[in-house]
Amino acid sequence: MHTKRFFALVMSFAIALASSVSAEPIHIAAWNVEHLNEDNDAGCIPRSDDDYEYIAGRIADLNADVVAIQEVESAKAAYRVFPESKWLVVMSDRPNNRGSDSGAICWGTEDKRLRHQATGIAIRRDVNFDTNPSYAHLAGDNPNQRWGTDVTIHASNVSFRVLSVHLASGCWGAEQDGDSNRSNICTTLRGQVARLAEWIEERNANSEDFVVLGDFNRRLAISDDWAAAQLLDPSLNTTLVTSDVRDGVEQADWCDARYPDLIDHILASNTLVDHLKSDSVIEHPRIRESPDHCIISAVIE
Repeated sequence: MHTKRFFALVMSFAIALASSVSAEPIHIAAWNVEHLNEDNDAGCIPRSDDDYEYIAGRIADLNADVVAIQEVESAKAAYRVFPESKWLVVMSDRPNNRGSDSGAICWGTEDKRLRHQATGIAIRRDVNFDTNPSYAHLAGDNPNQRWGTDVTIHASNVSFRVLSVHLASGCWGAEQDGDSNRSNICTTLRGQVARLAEWIEERNANSEDFVVLGDFNRRLAISDDWAAAQLLDPSLNTTLVTSDVRDGVEQADWCDARYPDLIDHILASNTLVDHLKSDSVIEHPRIRESPDHCIISAVIE
């Protein structure tokens, strides 16, 4: 009798202790790190050790748990700024069709050549996750467009898919929509947006929460935008988390006051948005000209 009573008391205490401990939040972020390559002085943005140390320092200061990255040559390149002792990096497995000497000439140069660009996700080693197949369908049949990197994050009270994306560049808004010289790239982007909506529909069909984040190359927060209308259709149960990230922020304190409308975004399922920490959605300032995009982040409680 005494043994049973003692066991019951121990179990009651354990349950009470477990219920009193709050779940750890998950800090998610996205950063297009602009031609991050394996080697120094390589590709369109030749970098030195100091440049890589700067980017690694920004990431350390960010103190995120999950970072969606874009324009990264490989996992080897990513580990230059995400120390392998603290991070695991998952890259899309789109074939590398650009060797060191076979890439296109970088814009504005005569001899620098474009290296492979991939999406990826860096996850802190203490975060539980599963790797899903890359979303190759996002690129359609275009070998030069990026695939999505897809993982499932498991927190103590919620699991959710994370998709890192980098959509086609050059059709940022209505001005480009009406430019006949950009009809091809705008057609490419329309196809990608439609296929991204398909991915979201599949998540909804499987009752999965999700976050899509990265470089959409589209000003989704502008009113009456066709891409936003498609991705935020009520049937998809989505929210553009970054739609009002600059509300109440002085223009001088924006990441880059030259660009009033963001093209990097966080899009999430409505039920996951309910877990977002209030006022946690942030656009971080640019300190150097390169990388030419800014970090965006949010906290899921």
